[in-house]
Amino acid sequence: MELNDLVNKTRAALESRDAMMLRELSREFTDEAIVSQDENVIKLAMITYAFNKILSKVHFKANDELVEKALKKLRENDFSSILSYIDEFDKKFGFFEGTLVGKAKIKIGSRLYSRGISLSRSANLVNAKISDILDYVGNTKIHEKAVGSSLKERLETARRLFK
Repeated sequence: MELNDLVNKTRAALESRDAMMLRELSREFTDEAIVSQDENVIKLAMITYAFNKILSKVHFKANDELVEKALKKLRENDFSSILSYIDEFDKKFGFFEGTLVGKAKIKIGSRLYSRGISLSRSANLVNAKISDILDYVGNTKIHEKAVGSSLKERLETARRLFK
């Protein structure tokens, strides 16, 4: 999928303040990042994750200014500035230890890892510590739900791919 399509989806979800759509986009963008490993796609996954949290939490009341600033920067494809705005907003209005961007890095990094990207590569892609991702994964049931493929299934998949 092209970056402009991802940006347009993000913009539409932010304009409508649709927290659930932002959550779904974060998952979709993470899946896209597994294939592309594109820094911008990963940043969009983090942005949509963080905005899902912002728009779905009662204690984040003053978010219209943040959304408008983010929409402006989306038009410029300036994703780093949006993440900085989210950090500033979180420092001002957040109630919890850790930042939304930090949590987004860990969450997206753990998703990449759970879908087959190596732990060190996942951490590198999201600019997070390996230990933070491992701590998060250790507190989830991701590793319990992992179902491996048999050798026969993997061989059939490889044959289909290389036809």
